[in-house]
Order: sequence, then C-alpha cells, then structure tokens
Amino acid sequence: MYQHLLTALNAEVSGDAAKRLVARISQWHRIQASPMYREAAEWLRATVASYGPQAQLEQFPAREGAYAWAEPMFQEWWCDDATLHLVEPGGELRRLADYRAVPLSLMPRSAPADGEYEVVAVEGGDRPEHYAGLDVRGKLVLTRSMPMAAHPLAIEQLGAAGLIFDGMRSVPEVCPPGDLQDDIQYASWWWWGGETRAFGFALSPRAGAELRRTIARAQARGQAVRARARVRSHFADGTIETVSALIPGATGEEVVISAHLCHPAPFANDNASGAAAAMEAARALAALIASGALPQPRRGIRFLWMPEMTGTYAYLAAHEAELPRLVAGLNLDMVGEDQEQCGSSWLLIRTSDAMPSFAAPLLEALREGYFGQAHTFNGQGEFPLFRHAVVPFSNGSDHYIFGDPSVGVPSPMLIQWPDRFYHTTADTLDRVDPRSLARAAALAATYAYFVASAGPREVAWLAREMNYRFEVRLARKLQSATTAALGGAAPHGPEWGARVAFRLDRQEAALESLRRLDPAFDARPWREQARAVADAAWARARDALESWRVAERPALPEAEARLVPVRRFRGPISLQPYLRRLPEAERAAARSTIRRHGEFMDLPADVALYWADGARTLGEILDLTELETDVRDAEGLLAYFRLLERLGLVGWAGG
Repeated sequence: MYQHLLTALNAEVSGDAAKRLVARISQWHRIQASPMYREAAEWLRATVASYGPQAQLEQFPAREGAYAWAEPMFQEWWCDDATLHLVEPGGELRRLADYRAVPLSLMPRSAPADGEYEVVAVEGGDRPEHYAGLDVRGKLVLTRSMPMAAHPLAIEQLGAAGLIFDGMRSVPEVCPPGDLQDDIQYASWWWWGGETRAFGFALSPRAGAELRRTIARAQARGQAVRARARVRSHFADGTIETVSALIPGATGEEVVISAHLCHPAPFANDNASGAAAAMEAARALAALIASGALPQPRRGIRFLWMPEMTGTYAYLAAHEAELPRLVAGLNLDMVGEDQEQCGSSWLLIRTSDAMPSFAAPLLEALREGYFGQAHTFNGQGEFPLFRHAVVPFSNGSDHYIFGDPSVGVPSPMLIQWPDRFYHTTADTLDRVDPRSLARAAALAATYAYFVASAGPREVAWLAREMNYRFEVRLARKLQSATTAALGGAAPHGPEWGARVAFRLDRQEAALESLRRLDPAFDARPWREQARAVADAAWARARDALESWRVAERPALPEAEARLVPVRRFRGPISLQPYLRRLPEAERAAARSTIRRHGEFMDLPADVALYWADGARTLGEILDLTELETDVRDAEGLLAYFRLLERLGLVGWAGG
C-alpha cells in the first residue's frame, strides 16, 4: 500500500545533503522577529524555490499591541555588540561574556546598557525569600532562575538593572546535575508590552560558580564585586516572517508539513534539523513528481517554516479562511539527533483525544517501514537500529496549535527526545546524524504524499490499520492495569469501564475523520468492528478491573459543574503575557495559584481548553481531561477557567 512510496523516497532523500542544510541554517542567530532570522528565511525561500515548489515569504506585524488570534506579538530586536567584564580589584577588566563570539551569552531581547554595576548573587531568584536582606536596586543579580521567572521580583519589584544567568537544566536520564559545566543554557527575555525592559547575560555553570566564589570572598572582606556591561541593542516595530512552499494538487485541499526555523546560533538539532528535513522532503517530492516517478497528488502539499509558536499563530490567523482546506499536518521538531551522543529516542507524538484523527495511526504505520533495518543472527527476525516510541499527545511545539480543535488540523509530531544538549551552546552540528535526518525527511514526504493522494482504496486500508492499532493499544492498557490490580497496586483515575468507553468513542470519531480523505466512506461497519473489539477486551479484563477503582474523586461544586465555557479565540492560550493586565495583587495571586496547581497548569490546562467546544460543561471537561491526561484537579480547572474569564479569553454560554 505504501511500501513502494517509502522505498522511492528513501532512495531520493539524502541525509548528507540535509546535514549540509543544517550547517547553513545553524550559522544564523535566528531570534524571532530579527534581521538575523529574516536572512535565514530569505535564504530558505530562495533555496526551496530552486527545487521547483512555489515558495513565498510572508511578513506579519512585529510590534506591541498586534495580535494573532489571542497571541500577542512583540517588537523586532537586534544587537550590534555586547560584552560583560568583571572589574578586578586593581581596576583591570576580565571578560565574562562577548556576544560577537558567543551570541547566546547575551539574553535575546536585552535592552541597551552601558555602565558599571555591583553584582549580587542569589540562590534562586523567583521567590521573595531569595532576596531576604539584599538590596538589588540598580545592580546585576546573578541567578539560576530563568529570566522571565526572576523578572517580576528582581526587575519589576526590587529594581535590579539586569540579570546574569548561570543555570543549567537537568534531565536526569541524559543530562544529570553537574553535566555541561562549560556550556551555556538558552535564557531569553520576552517583552509583550508594559514590562520594565532589562538586559542580561548568560554564563556557563563553571564560570558562574567562579563568579559566585569571587562574590563570597569579596563579601567576607566587606567589599562588593562590580562588572562592566555594554549592550548595543535595538528595538523597533518590524515584521516576523514565515516561508511557505506549495507542491500543487489537483484540488484546493492541502496537507501541511511544518518546522520552526527560529532559535539561537549555534542550535543545530533545535530546530535547524527539522527545517532542513522539511526542505529535503520538499525537494525529494518535487523531483519525483517532476520526473513522472510520482503522479501529481490529488491534494496540494504545503511546507511551512516559521518562528516557533508565534509564526504559526500569525500564519494561521492570516489564512483563517483556508483552514477548512487543510486535511492534516505533521510537525518536525528536533529530528536530526545522533542518538548515541544525545541520548534521544525517535518519538511519534500522537494527536489529542479532543481531535481524533487518522493522522497519527497512519504515521505510525508508515514509520514501521524502517523497522526491518537489521536481522537476527539466523535471519528469522528483524528490528530497527534506533530507539523509538509512540507516545500520547503533549504540547510544546507548533503541532499543538494546528491540532487545537478550534483550528482543526490534526498534526502529530516527530521529535527526538530527550536531548542531552537541548537549548545549550552544545547543540552543534557534530551532534547531528544524517541517518536520522534521512529517515525524518523520507517519512515526512511519504506521509504527506500518501495523505495528498489518498482515495477510497487507501482509506479502506487505513480503516483496517486504525482498528488493528486500536485493538493492540487497548489490550495493552487493559493488561497493564490487570497486572497492577492483581499485584495489589492502589487504583487511580477513572474506573476502567469509563476508560474503555472513552477510548471506543475516540476511535469511532477517528474513523469518521476518514471522510476527509473519501467523502463517500461509510464508517459504520468499521465502528461496529471497533465496538466488538472494545467489548471483547473489556470482557477479558472486567473481573479484575470492575471493582478496582478510587472510592472518591474530587468534583466541582454543582453550580460550577454546570457552567459551559465559550472560547473567544481560536488556538491555545499563552497565559503569561496576559497576567500583566491584572492589578499587582491580583497578578501575584494568579501566579501563586498557577504554582499551586502546577501539574494541571501545564498539559492538562491546554487539553481542558481543547475540550471546551461551547457545549460541554466544566464537569464534563473535568472528566474528559482526566481521561486523556490522568490528571484530575477540580480546583485547578475551575481556577484556570475563572482566570481566563477574568482576562477576557473565555465567556460562559448564556452569559
């Protein structure tokens, strides 16, 4: 059904050529809304156009007060030069940071500065107790807290002039505490309007530790440590750019392959790799179609490169009338990792249960075309030579905007995760594996062309494939739960009969989505088959699981449970820019609530908003969010929607 297509694209795609594209892209300091990003975008547009597809660069306003749906924009920024020097006791200067040598040593969007400042060290930076007994007004704060976490206290409330960041993220499995002592963690400012702008530098943990020791020794002598900072940066109303390229189809429908182009130099895997893989996929498809090896597809194939999140909002909001024509998408983010160096696995991120679709099962089936790379000693078995997994929906990249039901473009994601070098100056070209790039590019191209060309024959195969995967996934979940129950584990979450019913409902809706590919498709026999699968699976597990349930689960008050939220904007909501609209005391209370319900306020909050379709009650959304994420926080959900109401982002039906 698809093997010949995957074979043809594997033969056409070049991982080595894609790595050369990564090398080119990663040279640019690709900060969103900057001349550096624009140069990269203009080069990408010209390069893709040379492959044959119709390519264009679109510009959108980058200024305070501009919005794409509910997403606020920000001013363009660039920097000519920036340095930070430690003033030694004798007055000589010792360089700590130089933007021209290491662009990431200056926090992007740093305000201009030129002066000498006392440096004060804190252990955290985002809590009042971290500043107890300290006067930081007009000084530089050395902190391990990310800039926007420290900003409300250090800059806004206590009047610090700027920050020096010496933190390093930790992922115990691949980047334990103490790792990457000589690299710099990406730390950035974001200004949406009304904030007190500041400047900041970033040091490696080793350099930061040395500076902290210097400060401690000086304090013991009753002296202060001073630093000389110079930042020649600029803000202006400007533009952000997206690049799109179209391989036309016979109809106006399209499938879209997205990859964000932004991020600082020298970032290679994030996400020069995704951008390069999409470029190579576009080139390969254009070449095979132009040669006649592949016929023109029924639907167009659009490739989109943009600033992460911001550019996706801007593009989709500007093309809102075209959304119904986008039948499916695929997002490529960090797809080039050398797994041995980075510690990563090739993940397929499924779409949300709130947006059931054929897209993720199709991608899963196509990806298995790579699973026969190697064979056992006697040749009787085959297996892949890379780590891989299929995992539930998560947010964090552009697929979660496309796949919001209010946008309506189901988009799984391919990503290599975790990555030891993620968001550090160690994310360099030597961490990129051309084999990973080749697999990602060929798979993306295969997926795009299959969706673009699919008709009744392909849909009939895909319906079978979807029910097969539903049966396997449901059986695995029920067997795992049975093992836990019989082993004496404590139950958690919804009772299992409800879980099975939920999974069946989502499968039936996913089968109905095949009508996007074949309007005449009759899903009824396939839905009946799915029901039989679910009934049989539950019958096998019922005796172990029916009574294995939590006795009492948190619920909303009756009146609040009946409320029906109505979204005022398409797309997910970025809360942080909106908190500034609140009075100071209310803003502090909102931040405290967000911290208190931290587990809910990440993925479950986004999922809860997905489920808010203008008809479901808060009580129903609470249950559905738990069924999808295994997180049930009635108080957190109510606080979240009340905050969205206060910020003017949702209303209430009948209100």
